[in-house]
Amino acid sequence: MAHERPPKVLIVGGGPSGLILALSLLQNGVPVRIIEKSSKPRLGQRGAGIMPRTLELFAYLHIVDEVMKQGILTPKVRLYEMPGGVKPRHEFEMSPYRDPTPSNPFLNPIMLGQDKLEKIFYAALASYGCSVELGTELKSFNQTEKCVQVKLVHEARDAEGEFEENSEYEWMIGTDGAKGVVRKLLGLSFLGETRVIENFIVGDIVVEGLSNKYWHMWGEASDVLISLRGTETPKLFNFVVGGKKINHTDLSSSEAILKKCFMDNTGNRSDLKFAEIPWMSHYRPNIRMVQKFGYGRVYVAGDAGHVHSPTGGQGVNTGIQDSFNLGWKLALVIKGFASPSLLETFTEERIPVIAEMISQTTKLLNKALDNQGGSLQSSGSLFQLGVNYRWSSIVVDERKAIELDREAEEEAYLQDFEYPSEEEEPIDSYGTEHDGRIRAGDRAPDSSNLIIRSPANPIKQKCHLFQIFDSSHHTVLIFSDLVNCSPILQACSAYPKDLVRTVVVVGAKKQTPASATLADFVVEDHDENAYESYCSTGVCGVCVVRPDGVVGAIVQGPVWMHRYFRGIYSAKPVR
Repeated sequence: MAHERPPKVLIVGGGPSGLILALSLLQNGVPVRIIEKSSKPRLGQRGAGIMPRTLELFAYLHIVDEVMKQGILTPKVRLYEMPGGVKPRHEFEMSPYRDPTPSNPFLNPIMLGQDKLEKIFYAALASYGCSVELGTELKSFNQTEKCVQVKLVHEARDAEGEFEENSEYEWMIGTDGAKGVVRKLLGLSFLGETRVIENFIVGDIVVEGLSNKYWHMWGEASDVLISLRGTETPKLFNFVVGGKKINHTDLSSSEAILKKCFMDNTGNRSDLKFAEIPWMSHYRPNIRMVQKFGYGRVYVAGDAGHVHSPTGGQGVNTGIQDSFNLGWKLALVIKGFASPSLLETFTEERIPVIAEMISQTTKLLNKALDNQGGSLQSSGSLFQLGVNYRWSSIVVDERKAIELDREAEEEAYLQDFEYPSEEEEPIDSYGTEHDGRIRAGDRAPDSSNLIIRSPANPIKQKCHLFQIFDSSHHTVLIFSDLVNCSPILQACSAYPKDLVRTVVVVGAKKQTPASATLADFVVEDHDENAYESYCSTGVCGVCVVRPDGVVGAIVQGPVWMHRYFRGIYSAKPVR
């Protein structure tokens, strides 16, 4: 169990980013310690929108079923006529329902309060013998070449007063939010702006007489805007009160004044009763980001590295993807399979994504403040399925070489070929302009209705790729109709089994290659979905999927596959 070994990583901050990082490291066999300054778990619906890409990553962590069970689809929006406040003047879907496809099993955002989501994370951590230490605060740290020395303060318990603790860890990650200390003590810049005039109040409230099936809105941002979104909890609504004609200071200081504001600006309806307010906050949009995520043995992730408008529901999702990107890389470094320089790609890959996310959410904020109601509808790019790292220095796409010179020898290109400079191909980190053709650095698609082939088990069992992918393995997909499996499987055997797993994908009703006995999985692509998603051009038949669900390499054979793995692992493959 994780608690039986000394933790190698201290995670400062017990929100979603920290919890997912802990789960990712634990899945990789790395013991962690996670602390949280607050003495109580979070309340409420903060960051309730869970995007499709995040649901896919939850599948890697084996928690998606519980999230889907507890969550709800985005409610339909109702805009009400005023001054009565009863008759809807317009209804629309914030996120119109999309039917899942074989390559995209999650195409609809799920709404689930952060308090409930974190309980799911807590339960998953407990299965590894790990728990969050509440009431424990980082006061200072000092990093050396070999470790991070920290000073912690534990909150008073019972009759005991506060007490200090000095300890050290190999690595420390700050997921302690925008106001956290790790980024500040590390000296990272946090450039951007704070919006003063668009202050608004957010929180949760119990409302009697209102349907939870809708997202209710009254008024306009130029005056007073009231938003009450139905949640997964009966009678509980997440609220936003904004506008240029309200006193935010008074509203955030008094529940009575806030409830009167609700009554006055929803038409003074006698059928509504505004009751308990579990939490509320005076929110001021901050739009800021770091220029790099850290250095040495200390990094930050999530809100500690970037904050922005909540419009578009990108915040929690982006932080979770930070942690997923960092987790597998840090695990390889800790276990001695990769050089610490691999962690530099955390900044290289994520900063362009963060910059685009801030651009998109700020545009949505400006449109909302300009009363462009239709702009509230979700753009498909906000689902984050197009988020990619095509520009990354560690992804490899052999087709670039093949397309430049199809007659060149493979070995010659391995020595002489240089990729085009980044300026020649603008970064499109959200994939808004992509043509649908998969490239190295893209999200790895799912494929359903695969039939497991096993001589020992003649009963046909179906699976999909997301049941095979996880956060602790590279998965090498070998499409046997396009390549000779034998040399690739032999090449893969040079890498540790607990790092690299192999999947031979056989075409529908095609014969299984004899060498497939060396593979970890053999599946028949019954509906040809996998071939269409990964190998539509038929040029390269080997795809390497990283532990964070990103296609790390698209290659023809062992030579370029080894090129990819040499960029990941610090040592040569050892048999």
